[in-house]
Amino acid sequence: MFIKPISFLTDNHQKVNSICLNIREINFMKIFTNLLFISFIILIFCNPIIAQGKIYGTITDSTNQSLLIGANVYLTGTSLGASTNLDGEYLISNIPVGTYTVKVSYIGYETKNLDVDVLENKSTLLDVQLIPEVLEGEEVVITGQALGQASAINQQLTSNTIINVISEEKIQELPDANVAETIGHLPGVSLTRSGGEANKIILRGMSDKYAYVTLDGVKVPTTEAQERGTDLSLISQNNLAGIELYKALTSDMEADAIAGAVNLATRKASSERII
Repeated sequence: MFIKPISFLTDNHQKVNSICLNIREINFMKIFTNLLFISFIILIFCNPIIAQGKIYGTITDSTNQSLLIGANVYLTGTSLGASTNLDGEYLISNIPVGTYTVKVSYIGYETKNLDVDVLENKSTLLDVQLIPEVLEGEEVVITGQALGQASAINQQLTSNTIINVISEEKIQELPDANVAETIGHLPGVSLTRSGGEANKIILRGMSDKYAYVTLDGVKVPTTEAQERGTDLSLISQNNLAGIELYKALTSDMEADAIAGAVNLATRKASSERII
């Protein structure tokens, strides 16, 4: 007879507890929502966040007004900065209000430091002209090539015609496969190749039949049956003491070369015993 009343009381107690828990959850959600709303209001009206400005401008050369691309512009003491674009322009945004020192630098120009006041919600124009400066480095003395080419340079200067000379020392510096490759380093010379290796030279854009080759002043006959050109891939540059390239013939030379002539000077036997 007393089971039903006890069960009825138990069910009501559980319902009351459930209602209390729901009320607590609703109150917690309201408190959390209110806190979020208050935090959002604080962030919106917080002066350090809103009180910001911008700095923009153009970086140019002070002498000719040319645009300087890639110049560095940044605020000293901060991580804010920018580089100029292809139009020489830069823009630094989200700068807190205050006074800053703007540092502008570019390689080959004097660095400038300028004081700028950043105003709230304002864009400050700052055009800067940099002054070129001379970059002085340590003294560098080049002696190896000058010593090797000394006699060759003197021969070019004292010659009565247009001539290019390669000395023995310079030939040994060049990792060429044959003498044709070595001659190809001179100005006004192009090469014809066979199997990727140079074999004939073309002087001043003319065919190889308009040039001739001499070995110690003795004319080298053609290596072709139907053509006049000379295959220089058969000669090793390691056997030469020098190369002389004549682009203008004189009266003491053969007159059958319109393009020019090449003289290969062979190495002489040493007067001292090497082995």
